[in-house]
Amino acid sequence: MQKQNNARGSGWRGRNAPYIIAFTLAVVMFMLVAPEVNEGDAMSPTISDGQVMVVSKSSYAPNRDIPERGKLVILEKTESQKISDDNIIARVVGLPGETIEIRNGKVYIDGTEYVTDDGIRGASGDMKVTLGEREVFLLCDNRNEMTDSRNDGLGPVDMKEIKGNVLFCLWPFSEFGGID
Repeated sequence: MQKQNNARGSGWRGRNAPYIIAFTLAVVMFMLVAPEVNEGDAMSPTISDGQVMVVSKSSYAPNRDIPERGKLVILEKTESQKISDDNIIARVVGLPGETIEIRNGKVYIDGTEYVTDDGIRGASGDMKVTLGEREVFLLCDNRNEMTDSRNDGLGPVDMKEIKGNVLFCLWPFSEFGGID
């Protein structure tokens, strides 16, 4: 009597199901998230040089949501190359239509001083800019660095130039977890 090959797990598909599932998950994950290594200390103390973050590949193309104030985002390499050799990670400070002013070492949004939830405040330089309907204003947490919207080479950023949001730190393991 011959055994039937109808049992689950038999045949090519059944034997290779774990590999097919793993490959499919890897492709989907690659399309949704990506690793990013921070180079430099522009985001210090929030993100240190050499930390590896996981970045969602959510864009802010026209007719999509705007990023939340305080969200850490990464710019497309084509935009960031204007002022940096690497991608730029920065915090969303100003939202469309707002007026951002930096004077006397303080950052103001529509006349109110801006301080991050964890107490980062101020910025070097003096400027005043009103953002367009698809623009955001980005600041690095190390406010002495000028690889953000204060730099004339970058200025306010069109939301479609944002590559994604920083989700969490992957490396080093001692820093593993969410980043605010």
